[in-house]
Amino acid sequence: MVDNTHNSFGVAPDKGSLAKPITDEALLPDSSPDTAPANSTLPARRSGVIESRAYWAGDISHGVMPHAPSGYQMFRNIRDFGAVGDGVTDDTAAINRAASWMSASNSDERCGVECGQTTRLAAIVYFPAGNYLISSPIIQYYYTQFIGDANDRPTLIGSPDFKGIALVDCDPYIPGGNGANWYINQNQFFRQIRHINFNLERMGLGNTEHDQNYVPTGIHWQVSQAASLQHLDFRMPLPDSTGAVTAVGIFMENGSGGFLSDITFFGGMIGFRAGSQQYTARNLHFQLTNTAISMIWNWGFTWHNIVVENAWVAIACREQGGEHSQGTGSLTVIDSLFRNVPYPIVIRNDGPRPAILLENLRIENCASVVLVDGAETLLPGTSGSTTIPAWGMGRRYEKIDGAGEYATGFLDSGLRRPAPLVDATGAFFARSKPTYATGGFIVATDHGISNHGTGDQSDAINALLSGNVGKPIFFPSGIYMVAKTVFIPVGSIIVGELWPQIMGYGEYFANEDDPQVMVRVGNKGDRGVVEISDMLWSVKGNTAGAIMMEWNVHETTQGSAAMWDSHFRVGGAYGTDLTLNECPKGTSVNRKCMAAFLLFRVTKEASGYFENVWFWTADHDMDVAVPGGVPSTDKAQINVFTARGVLVESQGPCWFYGTGSEHHQLYQYQLSGAKNVFMTHIQTESPYYQPAPDAMGPYKTGVLPDDPLFEECESGSTCADSWAVRVLDSRDILIYTAGLYSWFNQYDQACLVPENCQERVLETSFTEGFWMYNTFSKATVEIFTPRGGILPILQSEGNQFGYTTQVNAWHALAFEGGDLGGTAGRAVYIDPVVFQEPQVACEIPCTLVMPVSSLSEPTTISIDPYTTSLIVGTASTITTITITPSPITATVIEYSNVPVHDRLNGIAGAIFSVDTSLVLSP
Repeated sequence: MVDNTHNSFGVAPDKGSLAKPITDEALLPDSSPDTAPANSTLPARRSGVIESRAYWAGDISHGVMPHAPSGYQMFRNIRDFGAVGDGVTDDTAAINRAASWMSASNSDERCGVECGQTTRLAAIVYFPAGNYLISSPIIQYYYTQFIGDANDRPTLIGSPDFKGIALVDCDPYIPGGNGANWYINQNQFFRQIRHINFNLERMGLGNTEHDQNYVPTGIHWQVSQAASLQHLDFRMPLPDSTGAVTAVGIFMENGSGGFLSDITFFGGMIGFRAGSQQYTARNLHFQLTNTAISMIWNWGFTWHNIVVENAWVAIACREQGGEHSQGTGSLTVIDSLFRNVPYPIVIRNDGPRPAILLENLRIENCASVVLVDGAETLLPGTSGSTTIPAWGMGRRYEKIDGAGEYATGFLDSGLRRPAPLVDATGAFFARSKPTYATGGFIVATDHGISNHGTGDQSDAINALLSGNVGKPIFFPSGIYMVAKTVFIPVGSIIVGELWPQIMGYGEYFANEDDPQVMVRVGNKGDRGVVEISDMLWSVKGNTAGAIMMEWNVHETTQGSAAMWDSHFRVGGAYGTDLTLNECPKGTSVNRKCMAAFLLFRVTKEASGYFENVWFWTADHDMDVAVPGGVPSTDKAQINVFTARGVLVESQGPCWFYGTGSEHHQLYQYQLSGAKNVFMTHIQTESPYYQPAPDAMGPYKTGVLPDDPLFEECESGSTCADSWAVRVLDSRDILIYTAGLYSWFNQYDQACLVPENCQERVLETSFTEGFWMYNTFSKATVEIFTPRGGILPILQSEGNQFGYTTQVNAWHALAFEGGDLGGTAGRAVYIDPVVFQEPQVACEIPCTLVMPVSSLSEPTTISIDPYTTSLIVGTASTITTITITPSPITATVIEYSNVPVHDRLNGIAGAIFSVDTSLVLSP
């Protein structure tokens, strides 16, 4: 993961003095002399405090971290570290002990500022029901989950004498570190906080720690992929008698995330202060918050089902964070409600403005829906109620001719959301991860299955799954080695603890010429229920022939086949034999570092709901120490090779919420013959090692149908780099927000400034009903590369906005294009003699570029006026207008290109006619 620079605008909050978490009660404010010092025997659980035992996560059999030092404690109940939870006792030190110690009996530190990253020292910190008073930040260490009782949520209460940045801090600033943190924010993987309440009502208007001033804040959250916040509540004060209020629910100024959902905010100055490369947010509810969301910077952010009530501003985009003071790059708000909000969206008055998409947004009593700060209203509101069908701002490409413009206003209302993708209200269907409140789990390790990373467990796992269909099965933390296919039958419910690994290994998966499925979810044609959450799929190389997961099951009710918070990690972790020791970066290919044929395949008969799933081939070794202040993981970079990322052949419906696919040789996402697919937000990165080797190696191309062949590319060129997204022979594909990045040319970043690390990233062919919104790329020459004679969309044609490109809407294939496609590069330019000898030849697929026909003299062409209608603002009145195109004076007649594609099925010849092409004046 690579970030841009200067993405904290202004001065970083690094003037405090807190270098380590407080784990000793003697260091707490107003501590009494008889409290236990950090290294003494921990106090027993206090009596008199009712501890909920209703939620299964506290009592179930827990797992291990197989590669941790002896005695390491994976699961930590904060009560076992001295927390009381009565709302009166200061529990700061006890909770910090649970988060930072190696175990309840070993005060050595886990992976903190000197470590920087790890896969060996992960932990769950469990919060039973109770009220926990906090006076100093609880620091969440690397690879940690904070989990509360889902049936009776615990509450963290900020004390009146609290000092620090936030109740929970996942990436502390190093005191005097010039803005440096403990962890590199864009490498902050594998974190969760869920089922916890945050109460900031006692914390006053601010606090000062050493020389740093802070406002009351719930969570300081700088994270990257495989990180999530879910089922949280933030209770903040309302303005006092003077109107003052300062509290912030979540402060996220950096990162490369990520996903959050099912969160409520009450009161406060700002609910969510947000800055990150990209993010997906679902089911957020803000009430009586001065500003619900304050954007610092981003390249892309999707907000789905956001409800803001009784606030001044819903989303403020005034800030100037990011490279080139970019601020908010793009904003996608869909299926949401703003009620009693005078100024729902406020954008900056200077510098680049964000690309904005508002779709199916209901407003009630909102004065100015989109307002330029201190200036004009771009989208007026109403004192009543109305629904905004589709409104946008930014660069648009509405037609197949490739012509683009910067536009502000309503978008073409021709989009009709495919029925399989929406719920009964017409909103895009979504389904939150189940909590399984009543438990009743069958525990895998209670049935002779080892989670210690030794021996083949595939037979035992298959027996457990086949014998317990319909019953929830719990995989405790650990590593489950499998030497052959694991079959997950329809009816399975699988829940993991701290992302337990199903790790493929051995000869069965080693042959790329005979690829084998590691995990098969249902058989082709199966229909029913499958629920998978919090699992990790991995391999131990050499596994060049591994298809890590084949998804075959089709839903019987909407979203019944689903996977949440489960990730694919290939290499870069201890015990994978795909680390810095075995696979250092370089220009040569170590075939032992070829690790997967394909990560994830959704077959034709299948459907699926996929939320917060990361398909990652590691670019660096996560167990190489990167101490705080070191700006990158350059010294830990590795070359691990996987052929393909995500292949979707499904006829739908499929939903992908908050997914990313990175560093695969041929493509990151490929939709091949697919239908009824919805994606938001997707994120990709090309392999850092390309073009040495390029995308034509080390894996063979053309093995699977529709594999890219790169025949038009010269070996070693940036043309032959991995595709970010390919959409082939597909219908009704909707992508809302996509970040497509190319950071390197053979590990060299000199290509970033000229924006040419890679020639192309997104390809289409024989596709129609394709709607794409808020697409942004980095260092790519072509943003869109449609086949069949359709012009590519270039970065250089006015699409660079700040650090990345921004295209608000690309609808070239929305209503046509299904008969246009093929591979590019075979443009055949027809000589004018064709009109005397009307036969041409080419090797298909190809595109015939027709010559112009000269006129004997300049000719004026007049076009009849035509009538259309216009909706202004959100009014229901439709205004009819007549447009009179200006006359065109021509000296030649141009003709449209003629695509000749491989659907001719071997026909030796074909007859075609040429169509005239006129370019109208604006």
